[in-house]
Amino acid sequence: MSDMQSKDISYEVVHYHTELPFKILNVHKKDLYPNKDLSAVSDVLDHWHNELEIVYSYSDDGEYFTDGIAHPLKKGLFIIVNTRSIHKVISNRTTPYDKLPPTLTTVLQISDSFLRNYIPNFDELYFIPVFKPGEERPAEIMKDLAQYADGKPLTKYENMRLLGLVHELLYFICKDDLSLKDTEMPEKSRKNADILRKIISYTEENYDGAINEMSVAETFGYSASYFSRFFKSNMGITYKEFLTRMRVNAAKDSLVQTQKSVLEIAMDCGFSDSRGLINMFNKLEGITPLQYRKKYAETV
Repeated sequence: MSDMQSKDISYEVVHYHTELPFKILNVHKKDLYPNKDLSAVSDVLDHWHNELEIVYSYSDDGEYFTDGIAHPLKKGLFIIVNTRSIHKVISNRTTPYDKLPPTLTTVLQISDSFLRNYIPNFDELYFIPVFKPGEERPAEIMKDLAQYADGKPLTKYENMRLLGLVHELLYFICKDDLSLKDTEMPEKSRKNADILRKIISYTEENYDGAINEMSVAETFGYSASYFSRFFKSNMGITYKEFLTRMRVNAAKDSLVQTQKSVLEIAMDCGFSDSRGLINMFNKLEGITPLQYRKKYAETV
């Protein structure tokens, strides 16, 4: 899972802050909700990466979607995102800020090459997305790992301790949560996921240009009607909605990180004019771009 205030991406490159083959991060409510405003958060759009992602939730709010299936977050629940699985995060917008815990989730992303060294036939296996351990130890490990999140410097020999914790956690998950990929994800579903990854990556690379549903359908060799049905049935939203959300989220970043005019930002993000950005921004965010800049530029 990426930083929830960063630009939405298709293929995520995971950077490791040490020589260890994994990354640990905590998602804190103070970072996710500027000014304690639940409406300020940008949901993480559908994306994928090669790493295995293990999420531990401290709250009952938000949803993780993996390969099109929604998994409501619950306190003490593990969500496993398989390597190359398309996933997204829908953040809480109902529970009052003061009732949320300081840390919402701890996320562990593990290199797929590291996993292949220890798990035979790795590419033929599939982790069940909702992991419900029958004992307390996996939760204890995630809480322990959380202390090392966000690039915290390691003291001498702590890298060995961290490796041991990750190995132990993987032991619990592998013994209880692994299944054959053919059983859990039939060949047709895997092929659809491969196509969707390519469409998402293409959109992220070209959303700032003059692309639309028809042009993308043509790029991938589909009729407009088939492409529309395929995308909606697999992603839950239309391609137009997906593209618009990506463009608006990119505009939100520019509004708080630059001093560019609304027209410049609109053109940078693939809108034909400022009015198009203003209209869609109002529809999705409930305020104008300039109101958003005034509200969040000093806090995000």
